[in-house]
Amino acid sequence: MGDDRIYQMTISLNVLNHLGLNLYSNVPAVLSEVVANAYDADAQEVYITIDPVGRQIVIKDDGEGMTLDHINERYLNVGYERRRDERAVTLKFDRPVMGRKGIGKLSLFSIAETVEVHTAREGEKHALRMTIDGIRAAISDNPEQSRPYRPEVLDPSLVDFDQGTRIVLTNLKKSLANVNAGLRKRLARRFSVIGAEYSFRLFIGDREVSFADRDYFHKLQYVWAYGSAEEAEETLDRCSNATEKVNIPAPEIAGGVVTGWIGTVEHSGALKEAEDNLNSISLMVRGKLAHEDLLEEFNEGKVFRAYLIGELHADFLDDDALDDIATSSRQRIIEDDPRFQDLLSWLQKEITRIGSGWTDFRNAAGTKAALENDLIKDWFLTLGGDSRKKAQRLFGKINQLTMDDERQREELFAHAVLAFETLRYRDNLDALEDLEPRDIAMVSTLFRTIEDLEAALYHQIVVQRLRVIDKLRSHVDENALERILQEHLFEHLWLLDPSWERATDRTMEERISSGFASITSQLTAEEAASRLDIRYKRVTGTNVIVELKRHSVITDTMTLAAQVDKYRNAILRYLQDIGKDEPVEVVCVVGRDLRDWANIRGKEESRNLLSAKNIRVVKYEQLLADAYAGYREYLDGQDELGRIRKILDSIASDSDDA
Repeated sequence: MGDDRIYQMTISLNVLNHLGLNLYSNVPAVLSEVVANAYDADAQEVYITIDPVGRQIVIKDDGEGMTLDHINERYLNVGYERRRDERAVTLKFDRPVMGRKGIGKLSLFSIAETVEVHTAREGEKHALRMTIDGIRAAISDNPEQSRPYRPEVLDPSLVDFDQGTRIVLTNLKKSLANVNAGLRKRLARRFSVIGAEYSFRLFIGDREVSFADRDYFHKLQYVWAYGSAEEAEETLDRCSNATEKVNIPAPEIAGGVVTGWIGTVEHSGALKEAEDNLNSISLMVRGKLAHEDLLEEFNEGKVFRAYLIGELHADFLDDDALDDIATSSRQRIIEDDPRFQDLLSWLQKEITRIGSGWTDFRNAAGTKAALENDLIKDWFLTLGGDSRKKAQRLFGKINQLTMDDERQREELFAHAVLAFETLRYRDNLDALEDLEPRDIAMVSTLFRTIEDLEAALYHQIVVQRLRVIDKLRSHVDENALERILQEHLFEHLWLLDPSWERATDRTMEERISSGFASITSQLTAEEAASRLDIRYKRVTGTNVIVELKRHSVITDTMTLAAQVDKYRNAILRYLQDIGKDEPVEVVCVVGRDLRDWANIRGKEESRNLLSAKNIRVVKYEQLLADAYAGYREYLDGQDELGRIRKILDSIASDSDDA
């Protein structure tokens, strides 16, 4: 047919690069944006078809579709904000829309070179094709030389339906070999409004996606659900194997309410998956994933954390009348927003409260398991009130341990009885002299309860970490060489990331050409000669690059972005070369404000630009203040040190005096 080029898109090269090609790193995240658009179009059914052989993905919905005006004025208008166009709620189902920034459609180009749009509405049928090469040919780094991009017009006969939209992705950048297997699970975990009860059904192939596809409800042992009895019932019913289910009224936070649930599993290993990290509490806003893991926001290293999983809903974080607090990638929340901080403050207290309940449940279960041995039961019944409570706590702690063979747990219960009796009748300080550091099993004989042991050891860890923080502060104050700061942070990654204990593949001062030898031919000379200050990998699969600047160095956003882009691109090429689809995060630690932060809205613009590539800037002072406050709060909250902690402190003092 004749190509009159009736469609028009206006976009800058900078927007394409930052909010299109680099907005997302995996297929499920991109498809989530298409599904969200279908939801906002009042679709009732969405079908996703994956063709690994033909390397094609098709997403078809039965939503309202688009006329020519809608295509040009809304869909191809990058940055179109429908909520300011009096379209914050859908017409048919009265749905609060998920989209806000008007840039999600660009995410398609992060996985596909070619995107076709077929759509029908009110008797009009339209089909168009967009390509990355075509867009780049039309736009330029120089705004004066740029011209609108006009997508290729396709034959309307391709549109074989009367209403709705079909997106066809071809010339894919990523392999589809392993996408099909995990896509159902990952999409089910990204939406909370799928199913007939929401008039929004999602299909992959000919199978409908359901809450059961999340594949974790059956793993939960204890569950706390927030909301009315009716709201909580649906969640609690899904947890068919949970032995304790608690309904809690929805808390009011920042003028809104929080619903959802938090649960724990019997064994922490149940939360380990090859594709996703289930040891997380996700945040849903308007039925869509807004933050993948709220637990990452806390410096919490206790054993209890490894058993946690949850999903919270906080629609008040996306108020049409207030500023948008989601990052460009829509996968995280801007951290310093007061609403988000209020949510985190509540969550931290709630996790502490749940931890106490979890301990009580575990103690009861441990006692029940221990008393299955008739001899232990007879011994337990001879104990008085206080002693019996202490024995219950000891059994509970043993019950928290993961055992390869349950006979090991039975032996531990028996040993616990012996340790308990020894504790009652033996002088604990005599045993202290015989204790070797590696004999951790003997430590339980030195304390009245296992809780004393955990408190004492955690106290020692906190004191040691405060000393590490003070040491780094002295380096910063002295404007130490970059190498000194680098070594200090490399040895103590928890200063940058609370999940440091589980970091793997750590390297320091690594030349890119050496660390990624298999792709040297794909690198520019400048990229190959670059060195990474620190690189490590989270257990979730995220690759983290840390770029350090001396305290006195002053730079700007564009210079910093250009520098770390070399590192980031090299790692992305390497991951693509080995067939892995893993995210890359960059943390830049600086001593001074970036130059352009002094401009009007400079800091906000800097943050938006960098966050699009998952780059964040943190100042040494803030890093130190946050780390210090997290641990200082623990010590300040102790009105009186426990008996064992006093002993350990006095021993450490005597050792220092010697």
